[in-house]
Amino acid sequence: MALNILITTAPFGNGHKMVAIALKNAFVNKGYNNVFIVDLFTEAHPAITEAIKRAYIRSYDFGKAYSRLYYGSEKFADKSIIEPYRNFGYKRLSEIAIKFKPNVIINTFPMLTPLKIKNEANENIPVFNIVTDFYVHKLWISEGIDKFYIATNELREDLKKMNISMEKVIVSGIPIRKEFEETNNILKVYRKYNFKKGGKIVLINSGAFGVLKDIKKVCAELCKNRMIQVAVICGNNKMQRMRLESLGLRNLKVFGFVENIDELYKISYCMITKSGGITLSEALAVQIPLIIVKPVPGQEKENALYFERKGAAIIANNWYQIVKSTLELINNTDLMNTMKENMGKMYIKSSSEKIVDDVVESIKSKEIMQILG
Repeated sequence: MALNILITTAPFGNGHKMVAIALKNAFVNKGYNNVFIVDLFTEAHPAITEAIKRAYIRSYDFGKAYSRLYYGSEKFADKSIIEPYRNFGYKRLSEIAIKFKPNVIINTFPMLTPLKIKNEANENIPVFNIVTDFYVHKLWISEGIDKFYIATNELREDLKKMNISMEKVIVSGIPIRKEFEETNNILKVYRKYNFKKGGKIVLINSGAFGVLKDIKKVCAELCKNRMIQVAVICGNNKMQRMRLESLGLRNLKVFGFVENIDELYKISYCMITKSGGITLSEALAVQIPLIIVKPVPGQEKENALYFERKGAAIIANNWYQIVKSTLELINNTDLMNTMKENMGKMYIKSSSEKIVDDVVESIKSKEIMQILG
């Protein structure tokens, strides 16, 4: 069965793009090669999108403002005031749909424009949403969405309270790269990154834009313990990387963007990180205990609170708490093992494959129903 799969994504953080790529790879592995990923924001309005992206990165400095925007927009999600957002990128998406003729549109970012796109028979093209956090913002929700793929059973209950038909809801987990679920030769990984086996590696994941604050203080304090090796991923933040390298600490290794980041996850004792949905899902796959840094009110805070309730993460609100919590975790084997066990219970394996199978089955069922009349 030939299928044209159109996946929409957005440039705000690296996670949405990673989910789209993971999903595309899963479709290709199943023999469905005609998959097209479109960053609709950048394609439709590059200048506006670049400004929004800069504001998104700066939102980590202005948590209260972002909180008002995030939670405030929920109140208007089903109101006419949101209409400009419903039409965002419509012209560009229509052009793509005319050429590509998708059988389905899959959103990895909450977009409403795809609901207005029709096929050659003037029928609405099915729209499926992959919710990429452990919390569902109301912008993800619309009666016109045909399927919701979500991370947890708790979210299923939340959608039920929003009067979403449970036939539309699949608890699939969040798609991540298959490498996180593969077994590595750990000795080779240690050698590749020049780490000593036996030392306790603390991974600091600063994200694609390198937005964690006070990393210098954290690194300096942790590196006082010679049993600890600190690895920092700075992403695209070259200035942050230079500042950390200038510390000259023997047990500190600083990286920019790391292609095979799963390898560092697998050899690390614990990870200090922000609480993006994809990063947390990757951590679940590897079962690496987490210290979550001062989550910004919004989806990151909701994610962090969920992981804290599940006993899979510790929230730290300043550099002192980060260091204190990290040392406590390293020195408490029982706590470490309990967190790993809790993460194992939370993780849903092979999310991408589950979603692909369900998407294909849904389209097949729809076509059979159309044939039967």
